[in-house]
Amino acid sequence: MKRFLTASVLFIILIPLFLVPVLKPVLESVFILLAIMAMIELFNMYDTEKKIPLGMRIFAIILMLILYAAILNTIPQCSDTIIVKFLRLIHLNNILSIVVALALIFIIFMSSLVFVKNFTIKDLGEIYISIFYVAICISSLTALRNYGVRFIVYLFAITVLTDTFALVFGKLLGKHKMAPHVSPKKTWEGAIGGTLVATIVGFCIIYFYSYYSKFFHDGVEMEFFDTIFRYNEFKLEFGKIVFIILLTVALSVSSQVGDLVASKLKRSFGIKDYSNVFPGHGGVLDRFDSAFFAGTIFLVFILVEQQLFPWIG
Repeated sequence: MKRFLTASVLFIILIPLFLVPVLKPVLESVFILLAIMAMIELFNMYDTEKKIPLGMRIFAIILMLILYAAILNTIPQCSDTIIVKFLRLIHLNNILSIVVALALIFIIFMSSLVFVKNFTIKDLGEIYISIFYVAICISSLTALRNYGVRFIVYLFAITVLTDTFALVFGKLLGKHKMAPHVSPKKTWEGAIGGTLVATIVGFCIIYFYSYYSKFFHDGVEMEFFDTIFRYNEFKLEFGKIVFIILLTVALSVSSQVGDLVASKLKRSFGIKDYSNVFPGHGGVLDRFDSAFFAGTIFLVFILVEQQLFPWIG
C-alpha cells in the first residue's frame, strides 16, 4: 500500500510538470534537486566503508552541476533552460564546454590526492563515478524534455512498463535467474515479459503519433521524430516498423541494465536502498535508476541521428 500511495503521489506531481509548458522551469528545478539528492545518496553509501569529507562532497556537487550545465550548454534545444540562461547572465555560456568541465573535475580531484589527507585512488574513483553518473543522466532527462514533451513521456512509459511487467511476469512465470549475483529476484521471464509489453505500448506511441499529435501541437499534425529527423522518409513501411521496434526494445533493455547497475552498486556496499526519500520505493537512485540509464541512451541516439541523417527537420 505504501508503495502504491508513493507512486500515485509521484504520478500526480510529475505529470503536470512534464505536460504543462509553463511549468518547465519548475521541472528543471526538480531535476536539479534530484541530482543533488542522488549525489548525497551515493556519498552516504560510500560512508558505509569510509566517510567522505564534507568539503569534498561540496566540491563534487558543485562540479556535478557544472558538468550538468556544460552538457546542456552544448545542445541548442536546451538554450532556454534556466541553467543555460544563468550562464548567459554571467557571460559564461561561450566559455563553459564539456571539455572545460571535465578539465576542472580532473584537476581538482587529482590534486586532492596530494592536498587532502587520506584521500585515496579509491575515493577518487567513487567521486568520479558519482559526478559522471548523476550529471550525465540528469542532463539527459532535461535535454529530452526540451526536445519535446513526447520524448520524456515515451521514455517514462517504456521504463515504468518494463519495470512493472518484469515484476508481474517474474512472479507468474519466473524460473530462470537473470543476474543472481546482482539482483536475485530478477528473472529472464520477467525481463522478456516487461520488454514485450513496453515494446507494444512504445511502438503504438510512436507509430500512431501523427493521428493524435494535433492535440499537443496546436492542431498541427506531425510525426513523432519531426524536428529531429524525418523517419517517415523510410521508403518501405516495414523499415519504419522495424526501426521503432528496435529503438523501443533497446530502451527497454537499457532500462533494465540501469536497474541492475544501481543494484550492483548497492550490493557492493551492503545496503538495501539508497535512502527512504520515496516510502516504499527507496531513494532517487532506487526510483529513477532505469530512467536515468535509458534516458542517456535515448539522448545519445537522438544526437547521433541528428549528425548522421541528412533529413534533419
